[in-house]
Amino acid sequence: MHLQMMMNLMAGLSIVLGALLALGLLLLLLLHLTRAVDNRRVQKMREQLLSLISGAAQSKIMKNHIYEMVNPGGKLDRLSDIKGIRSARGLIVMAETAEELSGAAFEKLQKEAGGEWYGEYIRKLFDGVDEETIALAVKLIGALQLTNYTPDVVTQIYCCRTTAQMQHVGMLTLCMLGAERDIVALCRDHTIASLLSFRTLEEIFSVYNGDLKRLCRKLITSASDPYIRRTCIKTIGEKRYEDLGDLVLPHLIHGHINTRIDAARTLGQIHFDMAHPYILKNAEDARWEMRAVVATALGAFDIATDEETLLQLLCDREWWVRYRAAESLAQTNDPVRMMERAEQTGDRFALEMMRFALERRQLMRGEAV
Repeated sequence: MHLQMMMNLMAGLSIVLGALLALGLLLLLLLHLTRAVDNRRVQKMREQLLSLISGAAQSKIMKNHIYEMVNPGGKLDRLSDIKGIRSARGLIVMAETAEELSGAAFEKLQKEAGGEWYGEYIRKLFDGVDEETIALAVKLIGALQLTNYTPDVVTQIYCCRTTAQMQHVGMLTLCMLGAERDIVALCRDHTIASLLSFRTLEEIFSVYNGDLKRLCRKLITSASDPYIRRTCIKTIGEKRYEDLGDLVLPHLIHGHINTRIDAARTLGQIHFDMAHPYILKNAEDARWEMRAVVATALGAFDIATDEETLLQLLCDREWWVRYRAAESLAQTNDPVRMMERAEQTGDRFALEMMRFALERRQLMRGEAV
């Protein structure tokens, strides 16, 4: 009986040991697989890092070679001497380098990029379908002001009319080229819906290399996109194109609320007297943004005439409206009387804002508070 028990115990122990052995083998297998996965992941990360380092190194080498080419006494004389320059990386490096160059060095790179050898590569890109690389070529055309490619840039904008990136890069390039006729034609074309934001259009127009006032005069009433018209309105104010006020005024009277706000701001900036009654009328607008702009715009006219309206805005429920009204009222020649007027409103917030605006104005003038 004892022998039977011993045999049963040994059999049970064998089963346990077998299970432990199987579990150990399974753990070893899992560890091996995990290491293999980790090794592949690490290897992939290493490859990506090496590729990045290699790409950065190639870009640096290209840039150094471009500088050798454009500087007198360099070992290189032509773009064709630079390995890999006819590539996406080459387009990027050339555009970046163009921003760093000026004078004879810029002209040398401009001449080489606009020459037959590199032109063959650009034309080949334009005949292809790789929009990313085409966009890089268009950007290079703007950076180097290669005006002979202006028609090609326009064509790409039309071909990729549903692509925001191409529209952005294309319009930016046309502005850098000062291509007024093409810009006006594109902005008036109702078949091309603008995919660009108001802020992006502002940035694009800020680099226009031509008569910006004339461009605004042409587009403020005829551009198919309201954002472009708003860009013109804002530019007129920022550049102080006072003789274009009569083109802005209709937008204050009949425009969309955002356009009206821009128009009110601009008409104040250029001190357009005919707009005064229309600006004043908007002092009670439901939108606080409009009331804030009106408070600033009225400061461009006669403070004494608009004092009551500005005091009313000084008591507005919105902080920004009170702040802008206080800024305008602080231009007074009699700050003591203005503080008394603010106190008479019975609004302690208006009084605090008026005091702050007057003290700030004194500090800006270098006067003791």
